[in-house]
Amino acid sequence: MSDTDWGRRAVLHARSDAGSEMAFDFDTLADGTLGEMVGKVAAMSSDERARVIIDVPGQGYLTVGEVLALAERPDFPAA
Repeated sequence: MSDTDWGRRAVLHARSDAGSEMAFDFDTLADGTLGEMVGKVAAMSSDERARVIIDVPGQGYLTVGEVLALAERPDFPAA
């Protein structure tokens, strides 16, 4: 993501307890721009962050570590 499109659509998901040990279900928490979703995750407590991923349609999923790295970038559009 060297040329990050912060305005690109992204969906924030949280792992649900409804899944099994082998497969997890995910609930949608929020839908918006990549910048907005990165900001939401960065503002969460570490316990909350442990359950989330960001889906960037057409690109794939971002893990918490990847999201936090994006939040530290100088071009991150912090609110």
